[in-house]
Formats: sequence, structure tokens, C-alpha cells
Amino acid sequence: MGQQTTLSIVGAVVGFAIAGPTGAKWGYMAGSMIGSALYPPKAQGGPTSLGPLGFTAAHQGQVLPVVYGRTRIPGTILWYGDVVAGEAGKKGSGGGGKKSGDSANWGLGVALCEGRVSNLFAVWAGGDEVPLGDIDYSFYTGTGAQTADAYMALYLGAGQVSAAYPYVCYIVLDSTSLSNLTFEIFRSTADLVADNPALTTLGLNAHVEDANGDMNPVVCLADFLTHPRYGLGFAASDLAAEYWIEEALYCEFNELYVSPVLDSAQDGFAHIEHLLSYFDGLLVFSQGKFKIHSRRSPAREALPYHNLYETDWLEHPRFSRSISAQVANTIAIEYRNRANDYNQEVGPPLADDWDVGQRGAYRQQISLGGVTTAVVAGKIASKLLWSRVASPFNVELKLGPQAACYEAGDILMASGSSVYAVQDQHIRIIGIEENPDGTFMVTGVEER
Repeated sequence: MGQQTTLSIVGAVVGFAIAGPTGAKWGYMAGSMIGSALYPPKAQGGPTSLGPLGFTAAHQGQVLPVVYGRTRIPGTILWYGDVVAGEAGKKGSGGGGKKSGDSANWGLGVALCEGRVSNLFAVWAGGDEVPLGDIDYSFYTGTGAQTADAYMALYLGAGQVSAAYPYVCYIVLDSTSLSNLTFEIFRSTADLVADNPALTTLGLNAHVEDANGDMNPVVCLADFLTHPRYGLGFAASDLAAEYWIEEALYCEFNELYVSPVLDSAQDGFAHIEHLLSYFDGLLVFSQGKFKIHSRRSPAREALPYHNLYETDWLEHPRFSRSISAQVANTIAIEYRNRANDYNQEVGPPLADDWDVGQRGAYRQQISLGGVTTAVVAGKIASKLLWSRVASPFNVELKLGPQAACYEAGDILMASGSSVYAVQDQHIRIIGIEENPDGTFMVTGVEER
């Protein structure tokens, strides 16, 4: 029997960095999966913070964000010039009215995100929204065929490169006095599908955003794994489509829609964990495919599982549990409220009242900037509270050849056991290792 193919994503990120998608398939490390909800963190001494939205600026090496859904971002200055004192200059191609004043005016080009984008909804100068009809602008949606902006080309001068910035969504403001700018843009599922054919191949093109412009987080994660330009560049054939469709339907049914922004210089592993956190997801590479699971909280009988009996054990199971008196029993989600111009707010904390009564309150505040409504913040808090309120036990089981059909992410149901800890208990497999004698060591974690 060959080496067990239930493997981890951690090595894939390393392999991809070295050799691209082909190298990544051989860069996996055996024995685990990705998903921060497997082990509950300690409650934090103080809340984390999303931080302010920030304002438009120019910084060398600044990350160009990848945007999903509808959100507000500051952007990065590409160019400024045509500085004129007094009234605003000529009207540009963007349309809109004209304002005059005695302050300096200038032209401004601002990169917003990786394209492709559907709409520009709003512009803020400082804390005030500016009617789009009051500014002269040209908006470029980030297609590969977009042309250079005529206004920027006019003032760059002879011998200067007038770039079209393919695949970059950007805006050019003609002769404006506005400063401290932020922009609300909308990148739809249709935009993703047009820019990434892998989503159609997987059948995820049918799982569109809701009426508020938020997006299915499973589709966001699939796009990041497969996009050839800003993602990890895996092929659609590297993802097990049936698993992804199932989890997309799960998020759709529970109305878990979000608008994440990947705007920090982190490795692929960190971005994947961030996207998984929106639906309490787990990702595993098994039998040559990426598969996805969600830690659900319906009746346990509804979870698919493999029956495991005491006669299947080749050795007595070994148990362990991380000891922490401060595992969170109260969860609150910090989010950006679209109804309040995307200002940061904290959703109502959800608590396990029984556990709070036993140990006192241990609160964890989790920052998820892709959440845009209090309703979704409450749903995510409920899911995370269910999986994190107590430290789960780990178990190691030595099993025979039947374990060859198991994979990380599967659930075992231990039935008829004289060991109380696993009697009628669901165990989530997090790793499988094949021994030289053809037996298997299966590592699992209590599934609640």
C-alpha cells in the first residue's frame, strides 16, 4: 500500500513559493489540515482592533488590495500633477458638476484594487461623502484591455510612460481640491467569474452575492486558491468541486455573506485562514484534491460519519487536552458597518451562560473587517462560540487497513466503547499517518 495521501496545506504554500502550483502538489507535509477553529484560543486580555480605514497616500511597496464584494478602501496614489491655484481646471471625461474655490487644485490618479470591478458607489473626503456629480473623474474597472487615461497622459509630458494599468481598478480625478479620500467599490461574483474561469469549471458561478453586495466566502476562497494573477494559481482540477459546492450551499442557506479585503503582505496561509474564519471552515488536501469542510452546529445526527468500534482499535487510544483556564466563553465580532459608512462597530457579544456561571466571563473580540452587518456578525459569533467555548480533547487511534479510506476532515463516530471519553462521540480527523506495517495512526479532535 502506498503512502497515505491525506496531507496538509501548510507545505503547499511553501512548495508554491518555490516551484509554483506544480511544485506545490509535492510540497505538502503529512498529518494536518488548516482551520483556526480546530483549537480554541485563549480569551484575549483586550479587544483586537480593525483600526481606522486610513486615507489615500503613496507608499513604496504598498499592497494593492484584492477586494471581494462591496467595501470602502483608501487606495494608493499613482500620480498627481496639474497643480493650479484658484478655480478648478478643465472638465475631464468622468462627468459631473464643477466647484470653484481659492485653494489649490490638482489632478490625482488613485489605484484602488486588483480588477475587475463593477461599480464605484461613493467617495468620501475625510468623513464627508462627496456626491459623485460634484467631481470630475474617470473610473477604470480593471480589465486587461483598458487604455491609458487621457488626462494623466496630457500632463505626464513628453518621454514619460502613460500606463494603462491593466487589471488594476483605478480612478483619475481632474483638478480637485479634495484630500483624505476613501472610495466605496463593488466587485461582484460576476466580476470574479469573468476574471477567473476556474470558478465556472467548479460550478461556483451560480452562487452569487446577496442584495447588499456581499459575497459567498467559499467562492472568495476558491478564487484565491485558483486565480493565476494574485492567488495561488492552482487549477480547477486541483479542487474537489462537490465539496466546494456543498459548502457554498451551506453558506448560502445560512446567509453568511461577506466582503473580505486582502490588503496586507502576508503569505497565502494567512489569507486562507482569514477567509476560512468567515464560515468556521477547514481545508485539507487529500487524494490529490483540495477539499473543504465547515464545522456545523446542527444536530450531531445530521453530520456524516464513519462508524468506529472498539474492536477496530489495535491499541488503547491515547488522549490529551490543552489546559487553559481562560478559553473564551464569550465571543464578539468587530466589523465594518455598511449602514454607518463602514465605520467599525462591535456586534452584540454571545456567551455560553452555563460556562460563564462556572468559570466567569472570558471574552474574545475577533476582528473580521469583511463582515458588513450586525446580523452576520451575530451568526459568525454564534458559530465560533459553539466550537471554541471549551478546549477539545485530542485522541490518537491506531487502526487497521480500514483507515485507508479515511481522510482529514472526516468524522468518526465511536460506538459501543468502554472508554467513556469517546462513547458515542464524534471525532474530527486532523491527520493520518501510515505505519511501515500497513497500520495507520489517526489523530483526531473532539467535534462538538
